[in-house]
Amino acid sequence: MPEQYFLDTFANKRVCLLGFGREGKSTYKALRKYVPRCVIIIADKNPEVSLQFREEFGTDSHVSFFGGENYTEALNQCDIIIKSPGVSHGNILKAGADPKVAFTSQTTIFLELFRNQVVGVTGTKGKSTTVSLLHRIFTSAGKEVLLVGNIGTPPFEILDRVTSDTVVIYEMSSHQLENSTVSPSTAILLNIFQEHLDHYESYRDYQLAKLNIARWQRPGDAFICNTSLEVISGLLAEIHCPGTLYTLNEKVAPKPGVWCEGPDLKILDAHSRLFTLGHLCTHRKLPGQHNLYNIAAAALAAHLHGVDHQYIIQAVASFEGLPHRLEPVRIYKGVTYYNDSISTIPESTIEALRTFSGIETLLLGGFDRGIDYSRLIEYLQHNPVKNLLFIGKAGRRMFQELQNSPHSQKEGCLLFDDFEQAVVKAIELGTPGGVCLLSPSAASYDMFRNFEERGEKFRQIILGLKE
Repeated sequence: MPEQYFLDTFANKRVCLLGFGREGKSTYKALRKYVPRCVIIIADKNPEVSLQFREEFGTDSHVSFFGGENYTEALNQCDIIIKSPGVSHGNILKAGADPKVAFTSQTTIFLELFRNQVVGVTGTKGKSTTVSLLHRIFTSAGKEVLLVGNIGTPPFEILDRVTSDTVVIYEMSSHQLENSTVSPSTAILLNIFQEHLDHYESYRDYQLAKLNIARWQRPGDAFICNTSLEVISGLLAEIHCPGTLYTLNEKVAPKPGVWCEGPDLKILDAHSRLFTLGHLCTHRKLPGQHNLYNIAAAALAAHLHGVDHQYIIQAVASFEGLPHRLEPVRIYKGVTYYNDSISTIPESTIEALRTFSGIETLLLGGFDRGIDYSRLIEYLQHNPVKNLLFIGKAGRRMFQELQNSPHSQKEGCLLFDDFEQAVVKAIELGTPGGVCLLSPSAASYDMFRNFEERGEKFRQIILGLKE
C-alpha cells in the first residue's frame, strides 16, 4: 500500500524536504525506495547539510541543497513540501513561501495510509508515559504493536512493518499535528498547558494544533479527552469533533468515559455497558494523581481495542514509568532525591509537589520562554517549601515574582547561575527524612541540550555522592 501511495503522490513532482534531522532522513529514504527518480530538494538551516548528506548517503544526482541562511529560497522551487516537526509553519510563510505550495508531513502521510490502526496520544504532559504504558499493555497481551512518533522513532521507519493486524501507538506532539487534516481512529488528548509558545504565533494556535488529533476523525472513532480542563472544554464547545467522546477521569454518566471509583477503574462504553477493572487505580507503581489520567486513558484505549482486562491490570501494576519523570534517584543520608527534569511547565511541577509529602528542597528554573508562573507562585505561597533554589533566567523571574507576592517567602530562597552549584547546595541543605526534588518548571536549553541531559546531570551528581 505505501508503494502506490508514494507513486500517486510524488511521481514527477519536485519534493522539498524541509528539515533534515532524523525524520527528514527517513523521509528521503522512503522517497528513494518508492519513487526512485523523484527530484528532491533538501532545505535545512544547517549550512553543512550537503556535506552531512554525502557522508551518510553518498551522491545522488536527483538531489539539490539549500543550507544555512538561504534555506527558505528552496520553498518556491518545489511542488510539495514535506515539513519536519521542528520547523514552524508560521515562520515559513513569513519567510516568503508561496501559500499555494502543498504542505504535508510524515504524520499526515502515515495517517492517510494507516489511520484506522493508529492510537494517537497528545497532551502537553504525559504523552511518553501513556504511549509507553499502552505499548506494555498490548505487548503483554500478545498483540502486534509498534511504537512511533515523538518518543523517538519516525513513522516512516516502520512503513514496511505495518500489517493488517498491527496496532500503531503514536506519540503526537503539537508540531507533528500542526496543519494535519487527518486524525487517528483512536485519539487521546491528555491536557493542554502553556508550552512551546516560541513555536506558535499564540497560545490559541498551540491549542488548535493539539485538537487536530481528533478534529478530523470520523463518526464511530474514539476520542478520549480530559474535558475537566477549561481550555479543552472551551475548544470542544466551539469546534465539532465527529468521533465518540469519552471523558477522562470524570464521571459524567450516562456519557461514555473512564474514571476511578475507590480502588477500581470504571469504563462506560458507547453502548452504556459498565465495566470494572478491580483495584487498577491503587495497584500501580506510577506515583501521583496526574498519572491516574495517563493510566485511565491507556486502559480505556486498550479496552476499546479488545485487550483482555487481566493484561491491562497486570501491565499497570508492573509499569514503573520512564526516566526523568518523578524518577527516584537515591536515598542519601536519609534524604530522598527525585528527578523530574521533564517538568518544564508550572502545572507539572505543582503535580509533583502534590505527589510527595515532606519536600524540603525544590530546584526550579532554567531557560525562560516567558510562560505564566502565577499558578506556581500562588501554590508555593499556600504550600511553602523550606528551600527554594532558583536557577537561570526563568528561576530569577520566579524568584522575583515570589518576592513580590502578597505572602512573599524570604527565608530559604536562593539564586544560582550554575546548575551544579544549585544541586550541591541542595545536598548541603538536606536533612534526614526530607525530600529533594528537581522539578524545574522551565526548559533546559540555556545550559543543556534537552531535559534528558539535565536530568542525567542531576542523577550523576547524586549517584556520585560517597557514603
